[in-house]
Amino acid sequence: MIELTTMTVRLIGSEPDGIRICHVEGESLTTVVVPRELLSEAKRLPDIPKRGIYYLLDEDHGVIGRVYAGQTTQGLARLDAHKSRKEFWNKAVMFLDDESNMDRDVLDALEADAIGYVRTHGSYETDNLETPQPYVNPYKEQTVKRLHKSILFRMAVLGYGLDRTDTAVAAGHALFHTRRNGIVANGCYDERTGRFTVLAGSQVDLSRPVLKNVGASEARKELFGEGSGVSTLRDDVAFGSPSSAAVFVLGGSQNGWTEWTNEAGETLDAAYRGKGTETR
Repeated sequence: MIELTTMTVRLIGSEPDGIRICHVEGESLTTVVVPRELLSEAKRLPDIPKRGIYYLLDEDHGVIGRVYAGQTTQGLARLDAHKSRKEFWNKAVMFLDDESNMDRDVLDALEADAIGYVRTHGSYETDNLETPQPYVNPYKEQTVKRLHKSILFRMAVLGYGLDRTDTAVAAGHALFHTRRNGIVANGCYDERTGRFTVLAGSQVDLSRPVLKNVGASEARKELFGEGSGVSTLRDDVAFGSPSSAAVFVLGGSQNGWTEWTNEAGETLDAAYRGKGTETR
């Protein structure tokens, strides 16, 4: 027998990367995906429940760099405070229902499960420093587990899987990125070894040849052969320096210490060395 789950996704304004409202057949939970810049528009949507949990994500093409989980009884309006106080997030995903289906006990326990999960899974950073320990009514434990399982399923279907593990990031290294020439790539730097790892899912601009960097040139040939255009990296690849990693991704001749930046806009140089040129 084939087991099927039907999940419907409504695109507000017919924009695939805009506001989305999602439902799973047979479940009352409503999922709302809200890009930060569209919060005002999202708050005008009618008939959106107000109770539930949410995730604030620093997300780029499915790669999550940072997560915060919380609960709300205000619905989408809860995001106003986070927009003014938390700068890191670019997308919020909310899981909402009515009070008749999600009372205070269930809400508190569901938030605790959500926070505990993001603190122990995946390779992203989290702003949740402690996991709440609410009283859980034993008659409601099954409901909480069912809801949390559905939430994790929906996050994965939407492309925001919370259990993704990137070994380099999991080791505790901050995430850096480049967006030059429309190329989107992410990586992390190991201060101890000086190595920089370009993460799976990053784009590589094969249309621009590598200049004077044997390591980057050989890595391109091994992974992409004589390919051209823009390709996507399937696995993490480590390089001996940030510049080699930048040249591998962008081609040409690059200074990785100024090319790679973090979510705060700091260059790798500013974050780790405080110097203007690369010596590696």
